[in-house]
Amino acid sequence: QVCPSCGAELKVLAGQAERSEMIDVVEVRYELVEVARLKYVCACGGCVETAPGPERAVEGGRYSLDFAAKVAIDKYVDHIPLARQSRILKRHGVVVTTQALWDQLWALSSQLRPAYDALYRHVLTPKVIGVDQTGWPNLQKKGGRPWQMWCVTTDDAVYHRICDDKSAATFVELLGTYEGHVVCDALATHGAGAREGPGITLAGCWAHVHRRFAEAEPDFPEARLALDWIGALYEIDARAETLEERAALRRSESRDVLDAMHAWLIAKPALKSTSLGGAIRYALAQWPRLTRFVDVPELWLDNNRTERGIRGPVVGRRNHFGSKSRRGTEAAAIFYSLVETAKVRGVDPARYLADAVIAARRGEVLLPASP
Repeated sequence: QVCPSCGAELKVLAGQAERSEMIDVVEVRYELVEVARLKYVCACGGCVETAPGPERAVEGGRYSLDFAAKVAIDKYVDHIPLARQSRILKRHGVVVTTQALWDQLWALSSQLRPAYDALYRHVLTPKVIGVDQTGWPNLQKKGGRPWQMWCVTTDDAVYHRICDDKSAATFVELLGTYEGHVVCDALATHGAGAREGPGITLAGCWAHVHRRFAEAEPDFPEARLALDWIGALYEIDARAETLEERAALRRSESRDVLDAMHAWLIAKPALKSTSLGGAIRYALAQWPRLTRFVDVPELWLDNNRTERGIRGPVVGRRNHFGSKSRRGTEAAAIFYSLVETAKVRGVDPARYLADAVIAARRGEVLLPASP
């Protein structure tokens, strides 16, 4: 505060300041909170009541509900294994074993099961759903057969269930009495399962077809024709502002694109052993499923939303490697289902988990609500 010209004291220039923004970091802080719950007594001498305390993960437990929710978010949204979380907490002066962290997760998942069950009922109500699955490592014993994480999606929800396999019987058990269209890949058990469920109609995924022709294009430039036709299908859908407009455009313009592409697929000579030949065979084999969207305006062109819904568990298994027990698979399915649905609906997963547990303690079921 000294003038560089004359050495006199500088004074504040009233109302003048240079303003800017800067990103800083405030470390997470863990606190040991001392709780005093006052006791109350009536003059009648008939009772002694204790004031309620803060919400905890387990009644009478050592950890708050928000602490347990953070453990869940760190594992199932940010994919931080419990062992790593334990080391991070130790740096903050909190000594917690991985078993204690798991106990918090199991307690929360048990209280969230009614919401999980309600979400399952919700995803089986729309006219169109998506289905996909991926392997989930089984850590019960070395070399154990992996479980399969199944994913069912709607426009606004993601539901996961970890099953023993990806068989037709599991497909039927998962979808129960569902009646409607299922967008999925060409897995044989999907077809077998759909035949056992007379109310299910399978629809193909154009993203899978696009992927195969895109892989073939570097060696077979003519594959660009197929990619352009597929792109045209998406462009036509993008022009529709209402379901009625989409139905009209699909019946007129999309049908013409499909006719041109189908004629090319049949006429195009390509060795079966080549990438182009494989792409053509795949498209022709799936053609009835791929073209169902023309007569059903609600149908999606692809199953990308289901693949996005399953992306979290895929990243998670690379970090915390799967589950060590059946209970572990149940907790993972519950948390992944609820946090992925919260993300789809634009809801903060951490806040939602805590609110849903509090609602469950009141006997209510709370699903993420779109803002």
